[in-house]
Amino acid sequence: MLGKRLPIRLRAALAAALTAALAFTAGALWLRNEVYASKMGDTHNRARASLDVIEQRYKHGYGSDPVLFDTPYTWVIVDPAGRFVEGDPDLEPFVPDPLGVHPDPPGKTVAIERDLHLGTVSGTARPGSKQLAGRDIRVVSSAFQGRGLLDGRPSAPVENLTLHILVTPEEAEEAVAAVDHVLYFGLPAAVLLVALIVWTTTSRALRPVEGIQQRLRTITSRDLSLRVPVPPRRDEIARLAATTNDTLDRLEQAAEQQRRFTADASHELRTPLAALRADLEVALHYPDHTNWPEITRGTLSDAARLEQLTEDLLLLADLDNRTPHTARPVELGALTHKAAAQARRHAPASVHVDCPASDDVTVHGDARQLERLLRNLLDNAVRHARSRVLVTVSAQDATALIEVRDDGPGVPAEHREKIFERFTRLDASRNRTSGGTGLGLAIAREIAHNHHGTLTLSETPPAAGTRFVAVLPLAPGTKEA
Repeated sequence: MLGKRLPIRLRAALAAALTAALAFTAGALWLRNEVYASKMGDTHNRARASLDVIEQRYKHGYGSDPVLFDTPYTWVIVDPAGRFVEGDPDLEPFVPDPLGVHPDPPGKTVAIERDLHLGTVSGTARPGSKQLAGRDIRVVSSAFQGRGLLDGRPSAPVENLTLHILVTPEEAEEAVAAVDHVLYFGLPAAVLLVALIVWTTTSRALRPVEGIQQRLRTITSRDLSLRVPVPPRRDEIARLAATTNDTLDRLEQAAEQQRRFTADASHELRTPLAALRADLEVALHYPDHTNWPEITRGTLSDAARLEQLTEDLLLLADLDNRTPHTARPVELGALTHKAAAQARRHAPASVHVDCPASDDVTVHGDARQLERLLRNLLDNAVRHARSRVLVTVSAQDATALIEVRDDGPGVPAEHREKIFERFTRLDASRNRTSGGTGLGLAIAREIAHNHHGTLTLSETPPAAGTRFVAVLPLAPGTKEA
Protein backbone atom coordinates (compact mmCIF):
# COMPACT_ATOMS: atom_id res chain seq x y z
CA MET A 1 0.00 0.00 0.00
CA LEU A 2 2.88 2.34 0.83
CA GLY A 3 4.55 1.58 -2.50
CA LYS A 4 1.49 2.85 -4.39
CA ARG A 5 1.74 6.22 -2.62
CA LEU A 6 5.38 6.78 -3.50
CA PRO A 7 6.23 8.85 -6.60
CA ILE A 8 7.05 6.92 -9.76
CA ARG A 9 10.63 8.18 -9.87
CA LEU A 10 11.24 7.07 -6.26
CA ARG A 11 9.71 3.66 -6.90
CA ALA A 12 11.85 3.25 -10.03
CA ALA A 13 15.01 4.28 -8.15
CA LEU A 14 14.29 1.91 -5.25
CA ALA A 15 13.54 -0.97 -7.61
CA ALA A 16 16.74 -0.33 -9.57
CA ALA A 17 18.79 -0.06 -6.35
CA LEU A 18 17.36 -3.32 -5.01
CA THR A 19 18.01 -5.12 -8.30
CA ALA A 20 21.54 -3.73 -8.52
CA ALA A 21 22.25 -4.69 -4.88
CA LEU A 22 21.15 -8.28 -5.49
CA ALA A 23 23.12 -8.51 -8.74
CA PHE A 24 26.27 -6.91 -7.29
CA THR A 25 26.10 -9.08 -4.17
CA ALA A 26 25.85 -12.23 -6.24
CA GLY A 27 28.75 -11.05 -8.39
CA ALA A 28 30.83 -10.20 -5.31
CA LEU A 29 30.28 -13.64 -3.79
CA TRP A 30 31.24 -15.27 -7.07
CA LEU A 31 34.38 -13.11 -7.31
CA ARG A 32 35.45 -13.93 -3.73
CA ASN A 33 35.04 -17.63 -4.36
CA GLU A 34 36.99 -17.43 -7.60
CA VAL A 35 39.86 -15.50 -5.98
CA TYR A 36 39.98 -17.90 -3.02
CA ALA A 37 39.90 -20.98 -5.24
CA SER A 38 42.60 -19.55 -7.53
CA LYS A 39 44.94 -18.73 -4.64
CA MET A 40 44.38 -22.08 -2.98
CA GLY A 41 45.13 -23.77 -6.30
CA ASP A 42 48.44 -21.93 -6.52
CA THR A 43 49.27 -22.89 -2.95
CA HIS A 44 48.55 -26.55 -3.61
CA ASN A 45 50.67 -26.50 -6.77
CA ARG A 46 53.65 -25.07 -4.88
CA ALA A 47 53.15 -27.63 -2.10
CA ARG A 48 53.24 -30.45 -4.61
CA ALA A 49 56.42 -28.97 -6.08
CA SER A 50 57.95 -29.10 -2.60
CA LEU A 51 57.47 -32.87 -2.66
CA ASP A 52 60.17 -33.05 -5.30
CA VAL A 53 62.49 -30.90 -3.20
CA ILE A 54 62.13 -33.20 -0.22
CA GLU A 55 62.51 -36.20 -2.51
CA GLN A 56 65.86 -34.87 -3.72
CA ARG A 57 67.06 -34.57 -0.10
CA TYR A 58 66.55 -38.20 0.62
CA LYS A 59 67.41 -39.49 -2.79
CA HIS A 60 70.88 -37.98 -2.82
CA GLY A 61 71.49 -38.19 0.95
CA TYR A 62 72.13 -34.51 1.49
CA GLY A 63 70.48 -34.51 4.88
CA SER A 64 69.20 -31.16 5.97
CA ASP A 65 71.12 -29.05 3.50
CA PRO A 66 69.23 -25.73 3.63
CA VAL A 67 69.97 -24.95 0.01
CA LEU A 68 68.58 -28.13 -1.48
CA PHE A 69 65.87 -28.44 1.11
CA ASP A 70 64.22 -25.04 1.33
CA THR A 71 60.43 -25.18 1.38
CA PRO A 72 58.09 -22.65 3.04
CA TYR A 73 55.75 -25.37 4.25
CA THR A 74 55.63 -27.48 7.38
CA TRP A 75 56.10 -31.17 6.66
CA VAL A 76 56.37 -34.53 8.40
CA ILE A 77 57.16 -38.14 7.42
CA VAL A 78 55.45 -40.98 9.22
CA ASP A 79 55.93 -44.76 9.03
CA PRO A 80 53.15 -47.30 8.47
CA ALA A 81 52.43 -47.30 12.21
CA GLY A 82 51.97 -43.54 12.17
CA ARG A 83 55.20 -42.87 14.09
CA PHE A 84 57.25 -39.77 13.50
CA VAL A 85 60.20 -40.42 11.20
CA GLU A 86 61.36 -37.06 9.91
CA GLY A 87 60.10 -33.50 9.61
CA ASP A 88 59.17 -30.52 11.76
CA PRO A 89 60.00 -31.38 15.40
CA ASP A 90 57.05 -29.34 16.58
CA LEU A 91 54.72 -31.83 14.93
CA GLU A 92 56.25 -34.91 16.59
CA PRO A 93 53.98 -34.72 19.68
CA PHE A 94 50.94 -34.72 17.42
CA VAL A 95 51.82 -37.77 15.34
CA PRO A 96 50.06 -40.00 14.18
CA ASP A 97 47.28 -37.35 13.84
CA PRO A 98 49.23 -34.13 13.48
CA LEU A 99 47.09 -31.21 14.56
CA GLY A 100 43.89 -33.04 13.62
CA VAL A 101 44.53 -32.29 9.96
CA HIS A 102 42.35 -33.79 7.28
CA PRO A 103 43.51 -34.97 3.86
CA ASP A 104 42.56 -33.22 0.67
CA PRO A 105 39.22 -34.10 -0.95
CA PRO A 106 39.25 -36.90 -3.55
CA GLY A 107 41.32 -35.98 -6.53
CA LYS A 108 43.55 -33.55 -4.56
CA THR A 109 45.82 -36.08 -2.82
CA VAL A 110 49.06 -36.93 -4.63
CA ALA A 111 50.10 -40.61 -4.32
CA ILE A 112 53.66 -41.26 -5.54
CA GLU A 113 55.52 -44.59 -5.43
CA ARG A 114 59.29 -44.04 -5.41
CA ASP A 115 62.47 -45.75 -4.11
CA LEU A 116 63.96 -43.20 -1.67
CA HIS A 117 66.63 -43.37 1.09
CA LEU A 118 65.85 -41.80 4.42
CA GLY A 119 68.65 -39.94 6.08
CA THR A 120 69.27 -39.93 9.81
CA VAL A 121 69.37 -36.16 10.16
CA SER A 122 66.09 -34.51 11.04
CA GLY A 123 64.62 -32.12 8.55
CA THR A 124 64.93 -28.44 9.09
CA ALA A 125 62.08 -27.13 11.19
CA ARG A 126 60.21 -24.20 9.61
CA PRO A 127 59.64 -21.19 11.86
CA GLY A 128 56.10 -20.61 13.04
CA SER A 129 54.97 -24.21 12.77
CA LYS A 130 53.38 -23.97 16.21
CA GLN A 131 50.98 -21.33 14.84
CA LEU A 132 49.20 -23.99 12.75
CA ALA A 133 46.97 -25.04 15.65
CA GLY A 134 43.37 -24.03 15.08
CA ARG A 135 43.91 -23.03 11.46
CA ASP A 136 42.10 -24.47 8.44
CA ILE A 137 44.89 -26.79 7.27
CA ARG A 138 45.14 -28.77 4.06
CA VAL A 139 47.49 -31.73 3.59
CA VAL A 140 49.35 -32.71 0.44
CA SER A 141 50.60 -36.26 0.83
CA SER A 142 53.07 -38.51 -0.97
CA ALA A 143 53.29 -42.25 -0.26
CA PHE A 144 56.65 -43.87 -1.08
CA GLN A 145 59.08 -46.68 -0.28
CA GLY A 146 62.49 -45.90 1.18
CA ARG A 147 65.60 -47.20 2.88
CA GLY A 148 67.02 -45.33 5.81
CA LEU A 149 70.64 -44.82 6.86
CA LEU A 150 71.66 -46.12 10.31
CA ASP A 151 75.13 -44.99 11.48
CA GLY A 152 75.96 -44.21 7.89
CA ARG A 153 74.93 -47.65 6.66
CA PRO A 154 71.83 -48.54 4.75
CA SER A 155 69.20 -49.88 7.07
CA ALA A 156 66.48 -52.37 6.34
CA PRO A 157 63.89 -51.27 3.78
CA VAL A 158 61.06 -49.20 5.16
CA GLU A 159 57.74 -49.75 3.41
CA ASN A 160 54.82 -47.39 2.92
CA LEU A 161 56.28 -44.22 4.33
CA THR A 162 54.05 -41.17 3.96
CA LEU A 163 55.15 -37.56 3.53
CA HIS A 164 52.63 -34.91 4.62
CA ILE A 165 53.03 -31.26 3.64
CA LEU A 166 50.75 -28.94 5.60
CA VAL A 167 49.48 -25.81 3.90
CA THR A 168 47.24 -23.01 5.19
CA PRO A 169 44.91 -20.68 3.24
CA GLU A 170 46.79 -17.63 4.47
CA GLU A 171 47.59 -16.28 1.00
CA ALA A 172 44.04 -16.95 -0.20
CA GLU A 173 42.59 -15.20 2.84
CA GLU A 174 44.84 -12.18 2.30
CA ALA A 175 43.75 -11.96 -1.36
CA VAL A 176 40.08 -12.26 -0.39
CA ALA A 177 40.55 -9.63 2.31
CA ALA A 178 41.89 -7.23 -0.32
CA VAL A 179 38.88 -7.93 -2.53
CA ASP A 180 36.52 -7.47 0.43
CA HIS A 181 38.07 -4.11 1.21
CA VAL A 182 37.25 -2.91 -2.29
CA LEU A 183 33.74 -4.42 -2.25
CA TYR A 184 32.79 -2.92 1.12
CA PHE A 185 33.10 0.56 -0.32
CA GLY A 186 32.52 -0.10 -4.02
CA LEU A 187 29.28 -2.09 -3.79
CA PRO A 188 27.23 0.57 -1.88
CA ALA A 189 28.68 3.28 -4.11
CA ALA A 190 27.66 1.34 -7.23
CA VAL A 191 24.13 0.78 -5.88
CA LEU A 192 23.75 4.49 -5.08
CA LEU A 193 25.07 5.40 -8.52
CA VAL A 194 22.50 3.15 -10.21
CA ALA A 195 19.69 4.63 -8.08
CA LEU A 196 20.85 8.17 -8.91
CA ILE A 197 21.00 7.43 -12.65
CA VAL A 198 17.51 5.90 -12.63
CA TRP A 199 16.15 8.81 -10.56
CA THR A 200 17.63 11.38 -12.96
CA THR A 201 16.52 9.51 -16.08
CA THR A 202 12.99 9.01 -14.77
CA SER A 203 12.73 12.65 -13.69
CA ARG A 204 13.73 13.84 -17.16
CA ALA A 205 11.34 11.39 -18.80
CA LEU A 206 8.43 12.49 -16.59
CA ARG A 207 9.10 16.21 -16.92
CA PRO A 208 6.71 16.55 -19.91
CA VAL A 209 4.01 14.84 -17.84
CA GLU A 210 4.10 17.72 -15.38
CA GLY A 211 3.56 20.16 -18.26
CA ILE A 212 0.63 18.08 -19.49
CA GLN A 213 -0.84 17.98 -15.99
CA GLN A 214 -0.56 21.74 -15.51
CA ARG A 215 -2.17 22.41 -18.88
CA LEU A 216 -5.04 20.01 -18.20
CA ARG A 217 -5.79 21.89 -14.97
CA THR A 218 -6.45 25.05 -16.98
CA ILE A 219 -8.88 23.39 -19.41
CA THR A 220 -12.53 23.75 -18.42
CA SER A 221 -15.85 22.92 -20.03
CA ARG A 222 -16.24 26.59 -20.97
CA ASP A 223 -12.97 26.68 -22.90
CA LEU A 224 -11.90 23.47 -24.62
CA SER A 225 -9.66 25.18 -27.17
CA LEU A 226 -6.42 24.68 -25.20
CA ARG A 227 -4.21 21.70 -25.95
CA VAL A 228 -1.45 19.97 -24.00
CA PRO A 229 2.17 20.34 -25.14
CA VAL A 230 3.54 17.45 -27.19
CA PRO A 231 7.21 16.59 -26.47
CA PRO A 232 9.50 16.68 -29.53
CA ARG A 233 10.79 13.15 -29.03
CA ARG A 234 8.69 10.24 -30.28
CA ASP A 235 8.07 8.13 -27.21
CA GLU A 236 5.16 6.90 -25.10
CA ILE A 237 4.64 10.29 -23.43
CA ALA A 238 4.52 12.04 -26.82
CA ARG A 239 1.91 9.53 -28.01
CA LEU A 240 -0.02 10.07 -24.76
CA ALA A 241 0.00 13.84 -25.32
CA ALA A 242 -1.13 13.40 -28.94
CA THR A 243 -3.93 11.06 -27.85
CA THR A 244 -4.97 13.57 -25.16
CA ASN A 245 -5.17 16.31 -27.77
CA ASP A 246 -7.23 14.07 -30.04
CA THR A 247 -9.58 13.41 -27.13
CA LEU A 248 -9.83 17.13 -26.43
CA ASP A 249 -10.63 17.70 -30.11
CA ARG A 250 -13.48 15.23 -29.91
CA LEU A 251 -14.70 16.73 -26.64
CA GLU A 252 -14.64 20.22 -28.14
CA GLN A 253 -16.55 19.04 -31.19
CA ALA A 254 -19.07 17.21 -29.00
CA ALA A 255 -19.49 20.24 -26.75
CA GLU A 256 -19.92 22.53 -29.75
CA GLN A 257 -22.42 20.12 -31.27
CA GLN A 258 -24.28 19.97 -27.95
CA ARG A 259 -24.40 23.78 -27.77
CA ARG A 260 -25.70 24.00 -31.32
CA PHE A 261 -28.17 21.23 -30.62
CA THR A 262 -29.43 22.98 -27.50
CA ALA A 263 -29.77 26.29 -29.33
CA ASP A 264 -31.54 24.69 -32.30
CA ALA A 265 -33.82 22.65 -30.05
CA SER A 266 -34.72 25.75 -28.07
CA HIS A 267 -35.53 27.59 -31.29
CA GLU A 268 -37.59 24.71 -32.67
CA LEU A 269 -39.53 24.40 -29.43
CA ARG A 270 -40.01 28.13 -29.08
CA THR A 271 -41.61 28.52 -32.53
CA PRO A 272 -44.66 26.24 -32.06
CA LEU A 273 -45.02 27.37 -28.46
CA ALA A 274 -45.06 31.03 -29.52
CA ALA A 275 -47.60 30.30 -32.28
CA LEU A 276 -49.74 28.29 -29.89
CA ARG A 277 -49.69 31.03 -27.25
CA ALA A 278 -50.42 33.77 -29.79
CA ASP A 279 -53.45 31.93 -31.17
CA LEU A 280 -54.84 31.32 -27.69
CA GLU A 281 -54.27 34.91 -26.54
CA VAL A 282 -56.03 36.31 -29.62
CA ALA A 283 -58.90 33.92 -29.09
CA LEU A 284 -59.25 34.98 -25.45
CA HIS A 285 -59.17 38.69 -26.26
CA TYR A 286 -61.72 38.38 -29.03
CA PRO A 287 -63.90 35.43 -28.04
CA ASP A 288 -66.90 36.66 -30.02
CA HIS A 289 -64.91 36.98 -33.24
CA THR A 290 -62.94 33.73 -32.89
CA ASN A 291 -63.52 30.69 -35.04
CA TRP A 292 -63.06 28.17 -32.24
CA PRO A 293 -63.04 25.04 -34.40
CA GLU A 294 -60.24 26.51 -36.49
CA ILE A 295 -58.33 27.62 -33.39
CA THR A 296 -58.71 24.13 -31.94
CA ARG A 297 -57.41 22.50 -35.11
CA GLY A 298 -54.41 24.85 -35.18
CA THR A 299 -53.71 24.24 -31.53
CA LEU A 300 -53.83 20.49 -32.03
CA SER A 301 -51.47 20.81 -35.00
CA ASP A 302 -48.97 22.80 -32.93
CA ALA A 303 -49.30 20.33 -30.06
CA ALA A 304 -48.67 17.42 -32.46
CA ARG A 305 -45.59 19.22 -33.78
CA LEU A 306 -44.33 19.72 -30.24
CA GLU A 307 -45.01 16.08 -29.42
CA GLN A 308 -43.15 14.89 -32.52
CA LEU A 309 -40.21 17.17 -31.81
CA THR A 310 -40.05 16.02 -28.19
CA GLU A 311 -40.06 12.38 -29.26
CA ASP A 312 -37.27 13.05 -31.76
CA LEU A 313 -35.16 14.79 -29.14
CA LEU A 314 -35.64 11.97 -26.64
CA LEU A 315 -34.73 9.38 -29.28
CA LEU A 316 -31.60 11.31 -30.21
CA ALA A 317 -30.63 11.51 -26.54
CA ASP A 318 -30.94 7.73 -26.23
CA LEU A 319 -28.94 7.19 -29.41
CA ASP A 320 -26.24 9.61 -28.27
CA ASN A 321 -25.95 7.78 -24.95
CA ARG A 322 -25.67 4.48 -26.84
CA THR A 323 -28.52 3.06 -24.78
CA PRO A 324 -28.49 -0.72 -25.31
CA HIS A 325 -31.36 -1.75 -27.55
CA THR A 326 -33.29 -5.00 -27.49
CA ALA A 327 -31.51 -7.04 -30.15
CA ARG A 328 -33.73 -9.57 -31.88
CA PRO A 329 -33.90 -11.00 -35.39
CA VAL A 330 -35.77 -8.56 -37.64
CA GLU A 331 -36.93 -9.49 -41.14
CA LEU A 332 -36.41 -6.33 -43.19
CA GLY A 333 -38.76 -7.35 -46.01
CA ALA A 334 -41.84 -7.47 -43.78
CA LEU A 335 -40.75 -4.33 -41.94
CA THR A 336 -40.33 -2.45 -45.24
CA HIS A 337 -43.79 -3.47 -46.49
CA LYS A 338 -45.29 -2.22 -43.22
CA ALA A 339 -43.49 1.15 -43.37
CA ALA A 340 -44.41 1.59 -47.05
CA ALA A 341 -48.09 0.90 -46.30
CA GLN A 342 -48.08 3.66 -43.67
CA ALA A 343 -46.35 6.08 -46.06
CA ARG A 344 -48.95 5.48 -48.81
CA ARG A 345 -51.76 6.83 -46.62
CA HIS A 346 -50.45 10.39 -46.80
CA ALA A 347 -48.28 10.21 -49.93
CA PRO A 348 -49.31 11.89 -53.18
CA ALA A 349 -46.55 9.86 -54.90
CA SER A 350 -46.71 6.14 -55.44
CA VAL A 351 -44.54 4.01 -53.16
CA HIS A 352 -43.20 0.69 -54.52
CA VAL A 353 -41.28 -2.01 -52.66
CA ASP A 354 -38.83 -4.34 -54.42
CA CYS A 355 -38.25 -7.22 -51.98
CA PRO A 356 -39.06 -10.73 -53.27
CA ALA A 357 -40.85 -12.86 -50.70
CA SER A 358 -38.32 -15.65 -51.29
CA ASP A 359 -35.42 -13.54 -50.04
CA ASP A 360 -34.60 -13.82 -46.34
CA VAL A 361 -33.01 -10.53 -45.31
CA THR A 362 -32.76 -10.71 -41.52
CA VAL A 363 -30.71 -8.45 -39.28
CA HIS A 364 -30.14 -8.37 -35.55
CA GLY A 365 -31.50 -5.23 -33.89
CA ASP A 366 -34.38 -3.23 -32.47
CA ALA A 367 -37.47 -3.51 -34.67
CA ARG A 368 -38.89 -0.15 -33.52
CA GLN A 369 -35.68 1.72 -34.29
CA LEU A 370 -35.29 0.05 -37.67
CA GLU A 371 -38.92 0.86 -38.50
CA ARG A 372 -38.21 4.46 -37.53
CA LEU A 373 -35.20 4.48 -39.88
CA LEU A 374 -37.37 3.27 -42.78
CA ARG A 375 -40.20 5.66 -41.94
CA ASN A 376 -37.87 8.67 -41.81
CA LEU A 377 -36.31 7.78 -45.17
CA LEU A 378 -39.74 7.24 -46.73
CA ASP A 379 -41.11 10.50 -45.29
CA ASN A 380 -38.16 12.39 -46.71
CA ALA A 381 -38.53 10.67 -50.12
CA VAL A 382 -42.30 11.23 -50.29
CA ARG A 383 -41.89 14.88 -49.36
CA HIS A 384 -39.53 15.54 -52.27
CA ALA A 385 -40.67 12.99 -54.90
CA ARG A 386 -42.55 14.12 -58.00
CA SER A 387 -44.46 10.91 -58.63
CA ARG A 388 -42.61 7.79 -57.55
CA VAL A 389 -40.66 6.30 -54.61
CA LEU A 390 -38.91 2.92 -54.83
CA VAL A 391 -37.65 0.92 -51.83
CA THR A 392 -35.28 -2.01 -52.51
CA VAL A 393 -34.20 -4.56 -49.90
CA SER A 394 -31.46 -7.10 -50.70
CA ALA A 395 -28.58 -9.05 -49.17
CA GLN A 396 -25.01 -8.91 -50.44
CA ASP A 397 -21.65 -9.93 -48.93
CA ALA A 398 -23.00 -10.63 -45.41
CA THR A 399 -24.77 -7.26 -45.34
CA ALA A 400 -28.31 -6.09 -45.82
CA LEU A 401 -28.89 -3.20 -48.26
CA ILE A 402 -31.85 -0.83 -48.02
CA GLU A 403 -32.16 1.63 -50.93
CA VAL A 404 -34.75 4.41 -51.00
CA ARG A 405 -35.03 6.26 -54.33
CA ASP A 406 -37.20 9.16 -55.37
CA ASP A 407 -37.58 11.14 -58.59
CA GLY A 408 -37.38 14.52 -56.91
CA PRO A 409 -35.00 17.42 -57.64
CA GLY A 410 -32.09 15.74 -55.84
CA VAL A 411 -29.58 17.18 -53.39
CA PRO A 412 -26.66 19.41 -54.47
CA ALA A 413 -23.25 17.84 -53.96
CA GLU A 414 -22.25 20.42 -51.37
CA HIS A 415 -25.23 19.46 -49.15
CA ARG A 416 -24.93 15.65 -49.30
CA GLU A 417 -23.38 15.42 -45.85
CA LYS A 418 -24.95 18.54 -44.39
CA ILE A 419 -28.47 17.10 -44.68
CA PHE A 420 -27.52 14.51 -42.03
CA GLU A 421 -26.77 17.24 -39.50
CA ARG A 422 -29.38 17.95 -36.87
CA PHE A 423 -32.00 20.65 -37.53
CA THR A 424 -30.71 21.00 -41.10
CA ARG A 425 -33.38 21.82 -43.65
CA LEU A 426 -32.79 23.07 -47.14
CA ASP A 427 -34.48 26.35 -48.08
CA ALA A 428 -37.12 24.65 -50.22
CA SER A 429 -38.51 22.77 -47.20
CA ARG A 430 -38.44 25.54 -44.58
CA ASN A 431 -42.15 25.98 -44.00
CA ARG A 432 -44.55 24.81 -41.33
CA THR A 433 -46.77 22.81 -43.64
CA SER A 434 -44.38 20.64 -45.63
CA GLY A 435 -41.06 21.07 -43.81
CA GLY A 436 -40.03 18.66 -41.07
CA THR A 437 -38.07 19.28 -37.90
CA GLY A 438 -34.73 18.69 -39.58
CA LEU A 439 -34.05 15.63 -37.39
CA GLY A 440 -35.35 12.79 -39.56
CA LEU A 441 -32.17 12.02 -41.51
CA ALA A 442 -29.97 12.63 -38.46
CA ILE A 443 -32.03 10.11 -36.49
CA ALA A 444 -31.92 7.61 -39.36
CA ARG A 445 -28.13 7.79 -39.56
CA GLU A 446 -27.75 7.46 -35.77
CA ILE A 447 -29.98 4.36 -35.83
CA ALA A 448 -27.83 2.85 -38.59
CA HIS A 449 -24.66 3.55 -36.60
CA ASN A 450 -26.28 2.13 -33.48
CA HIS A 451 -26.80 -1.13 -35.42
CA HIS A 452 -23.16 -1.18 -36.61
CA GLY A 453 -24.16 0.00 -40.09
CA THR A 454 -24.00 3.10 -42.28
CA LEU A 455 -26.40 5.45 -44.05
CA THR A 456 -25.19 7.48 -47.03
CA LEU A 457 -26.57 9.52 -49.90
CA SER A 458 -25.22 8.02 -53.11
CA GLU A 459 -24.23 10.09 -56.09
CA THR A 460 -26.88 10.31 -58.81
CA PRO A 461 -26.98 12.12 -62.13
CA PRO A 462 -28.34 15.70 -62.01
CA ALA A 463 -32.13 15.92 -61.77
CA ALA A 464 -32.30 12.15 -61.22
CA GLY A 465 -33.62 12.35 -57.67
CA THR A 466 -31.97 11.01 -54.53
CA ARG A 467 -30.79 7.55 -53.51
CA PHE A 468 -30.25 6.78 -49.84
CA VAL A 469 -28.40 3.52 -49.04
CA ALA A 470 -28.44 1.92 -45.59
CA VAL A 471 -26.01 -0.96 -44.99
CA LEU A 472 -26.56 -3.25 -41.99
CA PRO A 473 -24.84 -6.52 -41.03
CA LEU A 474 -26.92 -9.64 -41.61
CA ALA A 475 -27.91 -11.77 -38.65
CA PRO A 476 -25.79 -14.93 -38.14
CA GLY A 477 -27.13 -17.83 -40.14
CA THR A 478 -28.81 -15.69 -42.83
CA LYS A 479 -28.18 -16.92 -46.35
CA GLU A 480 -26.72 -14.36 -48.74
CA ALA A 481 -28.62 -13.64 -51.94
